[in-house]
Amino acid sequence: MKRAAVLLTSALIWALAVPMVSAAPVEVAGKVETQFEYKKDESGEYGFTGKTGIRLEPSLTAGNNVRLGIELETLPDQFDEDEDDNEVPNRDFADPHGSMSNVLSRVWLETEGPFWNGGPEVTATVGDKKLEWNGWIGHLGYRRGITVEGIDLGVAEADAFYVWETAGEDGRPIGVRVSTGIIEGIDLSAMAVRRADNLDAAISAGTEVDGIRIDGTLALDNERQHAFRVDASMTPTADLTLKAGYRQMEDGFAPMYPERDEDTGFIVPFDPDSDASGFSIGVETVQQGVTLSAEYDQPNDKAVLSAAKTFDVEGHAIDGKYTATLEQGEDVKHEVEASTTTDMIPYLQGLGLNGKVIAQGGDVEYEVGTTYQAPNGVSLEAKYHSADGAVVTGGLQVSF
Repeated sequence: MKRAAVLLTSALIWALAVPMVSAAPVEVAGKVETQFEYKKDESGEYGFTGKTGIRLEPSLTAGNNVRLGIELETLPDQFDEDEDDNEVPNRDFADPHGSMSNVLSRVWLETEGPFWNGGPEVTATVGDKKLEWNGWIGHLGYRRGITVEGIDLGVAEADAFYVWETAGEDGRPIGVRVSTGIIEGIDLSAMAVRRADNLDAAISAGTEVDGIRIDGTLALDNERQHAFRVDASMTPTADLTLKAGYRQMEDGFAPMYPERDEDTGFIVPFDPDSDASGFSIGVETVQQGVTLSAEYDQPNDKAVLSAAKTFDVEGHAIDGKYTATLEQGEDVKHEVEASTTTDMIPYLQGLGLNGKVIAQGGDVEYEVGTTYQAPNGVSLEAKYHSADGAVVTGGLQVSF
């Protein structure tokens, strides 16, 4: 029944749009990937598994003065993210393809031009629009409403939106974003978001003074609790970079629409790992081909030291790196990693080799691996981890 309703809805939209879309091309973006793995299962036995992921996103844009946009989305989502934030297929290889379906996810109308004769050119959108205008207070995601962008105010440029409320909201969000360079050498921008009786605001400024780049943002929530961050960097010589910053957040600071880290829940532009206040410093230099860096973040009481260099060994460029991480209450974490690509084997051109050793306290773990992309498009990977054992992966992927 649900699938029939989706088909009828799609058919109705297409029928209403026939006069303007009869000659419009339909674009299909997406990805299809299949992976096979040979690895240990939860019982410790080695086995062979297969996963497939299919994502299709048909879209259509039609019209001249007024354009119609339609996007469909494949559900359920057949890709997950691994620990390195890479997408991997999640549907069992043997599952029927009929378990997936395309649903109408977004529809919008868009036009470019003035609202009156001789007026400024603007872009107006009615329908679904991705609103991620400000990470402090204006990260709403896809919302349905009215958006006007590129409003020329003479001394500034502005954008505005008015969107319909969703479940749990007490009103329709309204937002305005303004940017200007009216003060020479200073980039200024500000945003305000209002919903019912709630109002959040943020203002940012950036400039360069005597070779020092300074950027700062101050944000206020409805209760006038504030958060701000200031960062500065300079390059006194070609091979030396210095960085410093300070950030502060009042207890209870809670804007309506900040960008939050998916894992920690903290506000990303402030700090994705913490809401604590304090300073940070860093330095990076290149000496005799070795890139040395040191960073200290006082709110997280964390220091990271690293050294990286590319070595030439028998005509092979080997990228090596050492990293030491020091955190309060934990043993120093040491990481050594190296990687290279070789053409020594005629039949396996571009063979990648990599290895990593991690030591912390009395624990030591290591991993070695190899990767290969065959001329026919098949990707192969084999690795051995000291705790998880061997994993062999092979697969094909097409993105379009």
